[in-house]
Amino acid sequence: MKSRLKSIFISTFFLIVSFAISAQARLTIENNSMRQMTVKVMKSSSGKSKLHELVTITAYGSETVYFTETGYYFTKSKAVLNGKDPVYKKGKSFKVINGSEGYSVFRLVFTITESAVPTSTGQSISKNEFDQN
Repeated sequence: MKSRLKSIFISTFFLIVSFAISAQARLTIENNSMRQMTVKVMKSSSGKSKLHELVTITAYGSETVYFTETGYYFTKSKAVLNGKDPVYKKGKSFKVINGSEGYSVFRLVFTITESAVPTSTGQSISKNEFDQN
């Protein structure tokens, strides 16, 4: 009986934890290019920003970033391909909600079309700006 009660408790615990993880604000970033991407998700606060999370995404891969706090965030990205200049971009600010009122679920898709000069949308930034946390 004790063993069965312990088993039920452990199962219930893992069920609650798995629900908590799935019911959390998140951003899925998809890399729709041949380039490897490094993406910094930055949190904005009082005119300053700080690094929330850094992810590396393989060509045509994706990664998910989770948020525990409501706030404003933006991305800075670096896309690299051997033999080509890196492409640095800064994304627009977005509001994440994670609390009793609900939670945000976002999806960003990065696409770079290779040509003599790679084309993509978004605000271009310098390597120095990308490197700043």
